[in-house]
Amino acid sequence: IHDASIGIEFIKLSRNFGKELAVKSGIDHSTSKFCAIMDADLQHPPAKLIEASLKIKKGVNIVHISQEESIDFAYRQAGSYIFRKIINFFSDNKIYLTDFSLLDSKAVKVIQSFKEADYYTRGIISIIGLSKAEIFYKPEVRQFGNSKFSLLKLINLAVDGVISISVRPLRVSIYFGLLVSFFSFAYGAFILFQKIFMSQPIPGFATLATAIFLLGGIQLLFLGVIGEYIGKIFIETKKRPAYIVAYVKKKKSSRARVLDSVEIT
Repeated sequence: IHDASIGIEFIKLSRNFGKELAVKSGIDHSTSKFCAIMDADLQHPPAKLIEASLKIKKGVNIVHISQEESIDFAYRQAGSYIFRKIINFFSDNKIYLTDFSLLDSKAVKVIQSFKEADYYTRGIISIIGLSKAEIFYKPEVRQFGNSKFSLLKLINLAVDGVISISVRPLRVSIYFGLLVSFFSFAYGAFILFQKIFMSQPIPGFATLATAIFLLGGIQLLFLGVIGEYIGKIFIETKKRPAYIVAYVKKKKSSRARVLDSVEIT
């Protein structure tokens, strides 16, 4: 660590393209030895970047900096746990559920080669196959403002994350459809057996209505899953730019503490 006069570069996007594409824009513009991804709410301690850089100097390409203890609301803790289980179930590779990380220049160049509009940073990092390490930190209390992520936005982010990294939800719908079909056939055979051999009356409207609503709900659910994938395909076929930079501005800082020209995105 040393004191130096450095240039601080700001990237202003033309509008809010979302958190993931904002991170992508920072990575795309990175030219330094190290590139750090961290939040600006002061809950990510910058000192951990020093420990992470030591890991990279030993040959690791990516260091995930995960939190030891959550200080979020109960619904965020429960949601984070459920999301971790779901996304790692659908993913072929382990997903580290932290944005706080440090990448070396090799990892940055690989990530820059990904051009998809449906971009999910954690998923991309998980599939590039470079060496990874994990260290831990205890999050600080947020100093200013409140999180802009509501429960609905967190759910949307989770859905986008799952769909962007895997087609397993489509496969699950096939298996689930086969399972429902099997039980429906078995139940129909059971009713027929009761009618023929036991002279039992066939259950009436309640059973029929329940079956219709159950199967209708399942069909709508998986049509929604298919629709999400079709929507992503539709966006990708347009070949639109993932984000638009309004301008890049550089400022000089007379006194700053830097870590081997780490870039923060």
